[in-house]
This record gives sequence, C-alpha cells and structure tokens, in this order.
Amino acid sequence: MIPRYKVKEISDIWSTKNKLDTWLKVELAHLSSLTGNIINRTITEEELQTIKDNVKIDVDRWKEIEKETKHDLQAFVQMLEESVPGDAGRWIHYGLTSSDILDTSLTIMCRDSIKVIKFYLSDLLYNMYALLKKDFANKKILSRTHGKSAEIQTYYEVFTRWIAQLQRGYDELTRLKTSITFGKLSGPSGNYTTNEKQNEYDALSSLNLKPVKSSQIISRDIYLDYFYGILKVMLAVEKIAYDIRVYSIDGINEMSEPFSKGQKGSSAMPHKKNPIVTENICGMSRLFKSYFHTAVENCLTLLERDISHSCSERIIFKDSAHIACYSLSRLSSVIKDLNCFPENSELNCKKYSNQINSQYEMNEMIKSGLTRKDSHDKSQIASKSI
Repeated sequence: MIPRYKVKEISDIWSTKNKLDTWLKVELAHLSSLTGNIINRTITEEELQTIKDNVKIDVDRWKEIEKETKHDLQAFVQMLEESVPGDAGRWIHYGLTSSDILDTSLTIMCRDSIKVIKFYLSDLLYNMYALLKKDFANKKILSRTHGKSAEIQTYYEVFTRWIAQLQRGYDELTRLKTSITFGKLSGPSGNYTTNEKQNEYDALSSLNLKPVKSSQIISRDIYLDYFYGILKVMLAVEKIAYDIRVYSIDGINEMSEPFSKGQKGSSAMPHKKNPIVTENICGMSRLFKSYFHTAVENCLTLLERDISHSCSERIIFKDSAHIACYSLSRLSSVIKDLNCFPENSELNCKKYSNQINSQYEMNEMIKSGLTRKDSHDKSQIASKSI
C-alpha cells in the first residue's frame, strides 16, 4: 500500500519481518510435531533443541540467497539451515512444500488483520451510537426513494439503518473465526507422502489452526471468506459515505462532513466546501471491489496448483486490510463531527408536505369506502404529481 493510505497495525502484520517470523513459527511448530510423535518420531529432542537454540533469521542473507534461487521460501529454508551448527538443521522443512509454510502463515496474518479491522469498526460503531444521543437525532428529515421525496422520518432512523449495516459487517468478521482457521502441512500434493496426518494436526493445533483437505495449496475459496468479510464492511462504509454526500448537495443541505478551519474546498472557488473525505471513502470502496473480483478469479487454479494467484495475492491480502482500516478511520472522523442541519430538513419537509401526505390521504379515502384505485387516483391528483 502506498504511504498515503497505510495503517501502522496492518503494516506491522504484513511487514517482511513479521512474515519471516511467522514462517519460522510454522517451521518450528512442524519440527516439534516430528519430535512429539512417539509412534513415528523423526527427529530427536536434542536435535530440536539445537535448532531452537540457534536458528535465526538473517534478512540480508535471505535476500542474497534468493537472488540465486529465485525462490523466496527455498532461500528462507537454506538461510535457516546455515544458522544451525552441526547437521540438525537438515530437518528444517522436512517433508513440506513451500505452500505448507506460505498458506499456513497467510492464514495467521489474515486472522491478525481481521482483529485490527474489527477494532477500527468498533470505534466507528461507538461514534455512530453517539449520534443517536444528539439533540437533532429525533428531528424530522425527508425519506427519499428513487431520489424523490417519499415520507417523513427522523435522523435517528437514518442512523439506525447505517448502524445495522455496519453491525452486519462486524458479525461477518466475527464469523471468520470459524472459517479463516485452516492451515496445511501435508506436503507437495497434500498426500502426506513423508509426514503423517497426526504431525500436521499437532503442529497446527499449537498454532490454533486446524487441517483442511487440500492439494499443494489451501483452496482459494477458503480465503475468499476473508475478502467477503471485508466486502461487507466496505459496502456499509460506502453506503454511509455516499448518503452523506447526497445530504450535503446544495438544495438539500441536511447534513455534511466536517470542514476544518483553514481547509480549502477549491483553488478557484473560495466558497466551496467539497465532501472530499466521503468521496475519498467511496473511491477506496471501488478499489477494494476490484480486489474482491481478483480474489474470486484466484479461486481457479490448474489441477493441484499453479501460481497465477500468487502475484496478485502479494498485493490484495494486505492492501485490502489497509483499505478497510483506512476507510473505517476516515468515516469515524466524519461521524464524530458530523454536521446535521435540522432547520434545513424541516424546511424540506414543509416544501414537499403536499406530496408526502399522499399515502395518508389515500388511506383515509379507503377507510371512507372508496376503492383503492379511486383513492390512489384522487390522491395522486391532489398531490399535483400528475
């Protein structure tokens, strides 16, 4: 993600340092499982302890080896083995393929990202609920369907609909606790050619993960849940930002995003107070939706695997989390200082009072004995809508 839209917590999770630390964590969990399996013990306790005591990550050496191997995980394994004295290091990555480490680590980093996104969403929800306690919350405002005046509602009703959609996004992120929980340590084709299923189960359990039936990779439809959870959040964020933009249009002027002292809306027109924050949020939502489409396309891989998904995933996994947190933070700042103008909404309600009473008048005619058609026709004429 470019610096303008980075969020520190997400940068930390997807940083090179944390990525390599996570790879090592998975490798060590696997090695421990090979030691702990009494029935089919592969390495000795002494060898495992030698590895744990000496193994270290040397980023410069890793990059140096990768220049030759053109393979980041192989370079990582070679770098780790070099750091271990004697021959104990030969057991590192035993019976595994690159995706065993990459995909299991990917799950862990997705899981950590979801926690951060939920934190930012919780802050937004807190500020949203605070709106319900504002003096203007129970003031009248027009409801509009198809962009046309419909009936009377309150600001409170607008806010509670926004909250409900955000809450559905939060609930979807919470559901990911049960779907973004899979890892694999089953080898090149997922067939446990070298290591046993019990090894995989033990190693993944130590990482609070569980095995999944896989080929060489974890099927990408599983990771699609990660993107869908963020999608639910971004659709809610986009809806709220778009509504605020509409409410701020000249001629409506019923609410607007904050405009700070010294802020300029236009270099040419000093009077302008452009809704740049909510427009920015809508733009970020567009970007994420393109990432979601890419995630859908990545679900198709050739037979047991190919790497057509790999290059895009280096971007979309971490950048999606940046987009979500950045957008949630921006919207939270808008909601915290949201400008509402109940005096303008009252004027708009009065301006369209003849039209918005049409249903009430139609119902009264129905009660008096007129057919629904006649009541509808008369009310339509009376409202001057034809």
